[in-house]
Amino acid sequence: MNKSSDNNEDILQFETTTEDERLKIIRKKRKRRRQIQLGVFIGVILLVILIVIYMFTDISKVDQVDIKGEEIVAKKDIEKALNIQSDSRIYNLSKSDMTTKVEKIEGVKSVKIKRHFPNDLTVEVNEYEPIGLIKSKKGYTPLLENGSTMKKLSTDLPIDVPILNDFSSKKLEKLIPELKKVKPRVKAMISEVNYKPGENNENRIQLFMTDNVEVVGDIQTFASKINYYPSISDKLERDNSGALKTPGFVDLQVGVTFLPYESKEQQKERSEKESEQDENAQTEQKKLDQALQDLSKELDKSGEESKSSEKSEE
Repeated sequence: MNKSSDNNEDILQFETTTEDERLKIIRKKRKRRRQIQLGVFIGVILLVILIVIYMFTDISKVDQVDIKGEEIVAKKDIEKALNIQSDSRIYNLSKSDMTTKVEKIEGVKSVKIKRHFPNDLTVEVNEYEPIGLIKSKKGYTPLLENGSTMKKLSTDLPIDVPILNDFSSKKLEKLIPELKKVKPRVKAMISEVNYKPGENNENRIQLFMTDNVEVVGDIQTFASKINYYPSISDKLERDNSGALKTPGFVDLQVGVTFLPYESKEQQKERSEKESEQDENAQTEQKKLDQALQDLSKELDKSGEESKSSEKSEE
């Protein structure tokens, strides 16, 4: 009997101890949950306070606008298009609207606008590449890679592109793709490109290089050859002053050939031949114009006769 009673007391004590521990665990969990809830609540309150402080104080006002990549487009024109005021807030700025306005500026190809916390802005401008200068009434106008010209240039003229002379719009359309293929280093060595059609080649062009060498080529093929000009120039024989020992020009029309200039007699003979060809061409053109006029008169005369015969029959 004593042993069974002792066993019952031990079981009762064990159950009481287990229940107490369970209650302690439940209380700890509830306390932990309350602490987490309180922490979340305080965190949310602090976050709201920080957002309110950021939105309604000078912290969110635009501080710095870093514009990159502009060369032929003036920075002031970009700033004007962005239209950022002293009280403009970084979160109120519309990137799409600013991008559209900046891309409307003459010479701008594309633009990327990035926000940087807390209040800075970066504007990366990608311009159309200038490939030449065309003479205009007010001086020279940059010709861009897309075929357009910058009518309103607010910066200095680019100095690493050639001057293009005597090209019609159709010939420029052929020249532009070729100029785009020319390496920047080589393009900077070309001072002028002139349209000089020859007797058998209406796509003939004349280039003057910065090292005082004349180059003759073809509009449609010169880019692939002119890119080798630095090595071609190094092989030309020069005197101590840097001038060519034998005056002449580099011909790139068919292959790559250095040809000496003609003597005075040869130049005179060639000029007389060219002037004779011009006179013959003008004479033929006059004959053609006269023939067209005579044909037009005959057609008008026959038309009038047919009308008069129709009236007499009536």
